[in-house]
Amino acid sequence: MLDTIRMLLADSLPTVPDAEPPILATDIRVAACALLLEVAYADARFSRDERLVITKALTTHFGVDARGAAEIVEVAEAQLQKEPSDASFTRQVLAEYDEEQKVALAGMLWDVAHADGWPAEHEAFMASKLEAWIGTQAKS
Repeated sequence: MLDTIRMLLADSLPTVPDAEPPILATDIRVAACALLLEVAYADARFSRDERLVITKALTTHFGVDARGAAEIVEVAEAQLQKEPSDASFTRQVLAEYDEEQKVALAGMLWDVAHADGWPAEHEAFMASKLEAWIGTQAKS
């Protein structure tokens, strides 16, 4: 009987839409995060420190909380599985970011490369390559 009452009450309450809209694969934040993940995966492992640096970058620069950052990472990882080339993500950043945003992203790329204390050779190469592709230079 209590279950029936709970069900009736639940059905009569208005639904509350999600506070934030879902993160779409076409979101520029997903493209930028995919580039950050490219640097993190360059040495064939995604460390806890790299995950923390990426989460901090997303919460600091992308206007999301920790849950939103996790969702962006999840969508970006799915996009990387579909589109393993970083060229499409780079093109989107070039099209949608102004110079200041590109410089900030370049700095984030190097932050990820240095997350473990020093950049591995593959991480430094990937960060340099992506930095050159987006047409800017951060303090590496």
